[in-house]
Amino acid sequence: MIKTTKIIKRVAIFGDAEAKETEKYYQDAFKTAKLLAENGYIVVNGGGPGIMMAATLGAKAGGGRVEQVIMDPKKEPANYEGSSKKSTEFADLVITTDTYPERLNKLVEIADAFVVCRGGTGTLSEMALVWELAKFEYGHHEPIIFLGEEWKKIVEDIIKGLKFEEIEKRVVTVVETPEEVIKCLLLAHSGSS
Repeated sequence: MIKTTKIIKRVAIFGDAEAKETEKYYQDAFKTAKLLAENGYIVVNGGGPGIMMAATLGAKAGGGRVEQVIMDPKKEPANYEGSSKKSTEFADLVITTDTYPERLNKLVEIADAFVVCRGGTGTLSEMALVWELAKFEYGHHEPIIFLGEEWKKIVEDIIKGLKFEEIEKRVVTVVETPEEVIKCLLLAHSGSS
């Protein structure tokens, strides 16, 4: 990952709303959020269940702050995972939007870096948007860290199979452990690449 001049205070965690507490990627999201909080970062997420809940609980276990961006429950599509009342009760700040695009744009606006865990099409939309924006803001971009061994092949295939510019390849990294997430964030801003 290439360095950035961006000051990193808020880290968004994206991932599967269906993740269960017994699954490794849920546990990794929890531990990552806990480590982020212990290192002074604010954890940002979409206020839902699964990985978002893991991020919320992890940040709180680390003594940290949680900020969430949710859709107005009255305006959620029928097949949307929705926000989790249990999760939002732990949040220090909840921002409510009217639509999914507004929710996504607000998450991206307030975060300074992104951790992408295993997920579905929602995670895919989040990942694609932040990756494109990182290209536009290259050098002052928000770092994107993919957490989990499954991402190595996926990211390699995306880069290999699509027409990526060199700078698009340099704004992301894949790690396998929560500890590596913290190390990447520190290196991204310290000037190491």
